Amino acid sequence: MKLIKSIAFYSAVALSLTMMSCEDDNSGDNSASNFVGLENYQTVEIADGETVVVEGRILASEATGEDRTFNLMVDPSTTHGAANYSVPATVTIPAGSKEGTYDVTIVGNSLVDGNKIVVYLETAEGVNHSTTYGTYSNGVLTGVGTAKSTFNLYRPCASVRARLSITFDNYPEETAWELYDADFNVIDSGGITGGAITGYAALGFADRSTFSVVKCLAPGEYTFVIYDDYGDGMYTSATVSGSFSGNNLNNGAVLFTGGGNFGSFSEHTFTIQ
Repeated sequence: MKLIKSIAFYSAVALSLTMMSCEDDNSGDNSASNFVGLENYQTVEIADGETVVVEGRILASEATGEDRTFNLMVDPSTTHGAANYSVPATVTIPAGSKEGTYDVTIVGNSLVDGNKIVVYLETAEGVNHSTTYGTYSNGVLTGVGTAKSTFNLYRPCASVRARLSITFDNYPEETAWELYDADFNVIDSGGITGGAITGYAALGFADRSTFSVVKCLAPGEYTFVIYDDYGDGMYTSATVSGSFSGNNLNNGAVLFTGGGNFGSFSEHTFTIQ
């Protein structure tokens, strides 16, 4: 199970618009010249074992008189297994157009809610990939081009997706957590083996790293408890302190937050509606 601070998936972009004189399409940019980038993100619902084909878009600030082909690369921040997706080697913007499309095939094997596939364009000479470009139709923002495109993967969820995020101090081996339902049944946990705290260092998490997980939660009351095996919370020094948070990804609401020296444990009750 999993909660977490909604990593404000995507930062709001301030765009300075230059309206074009097309009947059905208007485009604006933030003073970008010769911009070419990828639509910034998509949320993809995929069931275990299912295969889906998702269309990505490449956006440009200007049209040209010839086809333009760019190399697609997979970013190291990708967390979905390499055997379970396929990204084409190139993507083309047709002559006379400001956008093109490409297909990403995704397989729901070894699926973890919140896994992602991150794609970027290989640098091309004379092309600006580094800024942000907004595409508009009748004054409505329909696509944002950025340096990278992220495909966020989630299992189908008929209720609420919640995200738990924990940023460790210098002792991830001391941190563990449990999530209880309204009847105080443990429905998920981390850093606990056989009822004992084994922490996150044993799971490969380094000092000051971040653990994040997403879970589909039905309406009801829940209790999140985070433990510290040493008894000083997530506190190393005045300048090094861990933190944790939970967010409702459906509406962005903060479910709980905390950190620092909370002693041996910190308990937080929240409601999913």
